[in-house]
Amino acid sequence: MRTILKGGVVVNLDGGPSTQQDLVIEGEQIASLGTASSQNGDKVVDVSGMYLLPGLVNCHVHLGWDGTHDLEIQANESPAVNAMKAVMNVHRHLSAGVTTIRDLGMNNANIDAKTAIDNGWAPWIRLFPNGRAICTTGGHTWWCCREADGIYGVRKAIREQFKAGATWIKIMGSHEEVQFTMDELRAMVEEAHQNGMMVTAHATFDEAIYRVVQAGVDCVEHGGSMTPKTIELLVEKGVPIVTTFSPLVQQVKFGLDFGMTVSDVERRKDQMAEKSRFAGNVAAARAGIPIVFGTDAGSPVVPHYAIAEELKFMVEIGVCPDNLDALNSITRRGIKLLGLEDQLGTLEVGRTADVVAVGGDPLASLDAMKDVKRVFVRGQMAFSSEGGYTQTGRDLEGLGTRWGPGPEIGYRRA
Repeated sequence: MRTILKGGVVVNLDGGPSTQQDLVIEGEQIASLGTASSQNGDKVVDVSGMYLLPGLVNCHVHLGWDGTHDLEIQANESPAVNAMKAVMNVHRHLSAGVTTIRDLGMNNANIDAKTAIDNGWAPWIRLFPNGRAICTTGGHTWWCCREADGIYGVRKAIREQFKAGATWIKIMGSHEEVQFTMDELRAMVEEAHQNGMMVTAHATFDEAIYRVVQAGVDCVEHGGSMTPKTIELLVEKGVPIVTTFSPLVQQVKFGLDFGMTVSDVERRKDQMAEKSRFAGNVAAARAGIPIVFGTDAGSPVVPHYAIAEELKFMVEIGVCPDNLDALNSITRRGIKLLGLEDQLGTLEVGRTADVVAVGGDPLASLDAMKDVKRVFVRGQMAFSSEGGYTQTGRDLEGLGTRWGPGPEIGYRRA
């Protein structure tokens, strides 16, 4: 049976004109774009007046945090509570059009969520987990990370994440000062790569960024102040930055609604107005370093459905020159970072049918990204603004499971 998305406008992410086209899905793939006539057995979904985009990608997520409560308190909640939050936050991402996420840790909530997804106990979303982030003893957010020290200690920590089922490793490369020795950083990168995992690093100022890139990481989280020497190294290595402005932006706009004090919100406003704090990331973007979308979802006042404010701020400060580039950061560039560019990231024949329909033209206004009407994952409707979460997935031997497993149940590798 085919599914025909009828009458929508396919957003052109190459910069050309967006045009009205029928999008036909067969199985899990896009079968055609253009004008389509329905046949017996076809399911026709009217998306007239809607704008169609590839499934969105959030490359900095914390499924075990809810965006509301204190982070350290949540880190000490039971694994069962963490897991329940993670499943609900998968729902919230789907409602925002996000069909692929990279989770960067909060205890083992992302590993538990991946197990639930792979076995059909949770709605299907493409999840790249990192297990627990690795920090020095007493280092950045030690209360929800795997503390490790010394060459043998950090290698063992990496192997533990591999055993649990991680596909990425996150290193805490900085707090107020740099963390880990260069030998420790290199050992972690080598161990992760040897086990087929990619590595990203929390690094928020020049020295920390330079060190982790020199050690061989594949990505930098947050970014910050950078000298020309550091930017040159990033360009040379081709290392992207996931910039994550949402904690600041969301707290300024919505902090009072979430219970933040007036003084804390005012302090954040002052930080947001200080444009020089963003100059390093802007300079890096202008030098050609790929800027990839991520919100730090789950951080205070950053709910898992919040997408538009991050996109808008990326354009406002100049890490993305325009709406088109911002949309590419949340589609193509995120997909490329995760190594799926031959399957996803564009609406083309033969690609996996992850499709998002929004109520307005996002090239004209990124606020249209708040108005998600339909979300399709692997050719199946996963969310509808008219009917909530509609993902049905596959039945397991006629048992009528709610979501069903992925195409291949992904057992842990060790």
